[in-house]
Amino acid sequence: MFRKIAIFIVGIVLWGSSSARAWSNPMFTVNVYNDVRVSPALLQHSESIAGKIFQQAGFAILWRDCTPNRVEGRQMCLGSRDEIALAVRIIPHSLSLSGEAFGVAFVGSDGQGAQADVFYSGIEQLTNDSSANPADIMGHVMAHELGHLLLGLNSHSSLGIMQAHWNDRQLRQMSMGFLKFDKRQSEAIGTRLLSVHVMRQDELERREY
Repeated sequence: MFRKIAIFIVGIVLWGSSSARAWSNPMFTVNVYNDVRVSPALLQHSESIAGKIFQQAGFAILWRDCTPNRVEGRQMCLGSRDEIALAVRIIPHSLSLSGEAFGVAFVGSDGQGAQADVFYSGIEQLTNDSSANPADIMGHVMAHELGHLLLGLNSHSSLGIMQAHWNDRQLRQMSMGFLKFDKRQSEAIGTRLLSVHVMRQDELERREY
């Protein structure tokens, strides 16, 4: 059993950076688009698992259900000017990658991005081929793809949550809670979030004058 998680490169600049500044609230928002209509319980469990992985790295996630048929959520999902928002879309399968792929992060040539797709068909197939819980798999896939968006290009690693290939060994690590961000990755995520936070604050301050 062998699975691969892919990262897709697109030439779009989505984030900027600025000088470092103290930031006491390392939090970001994830807008979730549940195109597959997985059950609310499964989705919430998956978000909880992904959130715990980031919490262990020192960051908090605010999850928002932005599924298109949720009329009351449309305005909410526009967000505020100062928030850091990423998007995860859960879709049936990839139109271009192999059926073994779990997800894709859309990252620009500058290493920055804001959207990732999660392929439920790959998760469902792995669930059928193993005893793994689908929420455990999807939660770790979401954390992995969000990691690509925050770590940029060449962010796969030989250990932890950012491993490129998932097989029986990674599933065992998943069940034991060993798939997580290492210290270097956590620091890099913190640097990226801080740079975006500072950029947003600078923009707001300029508009006030």
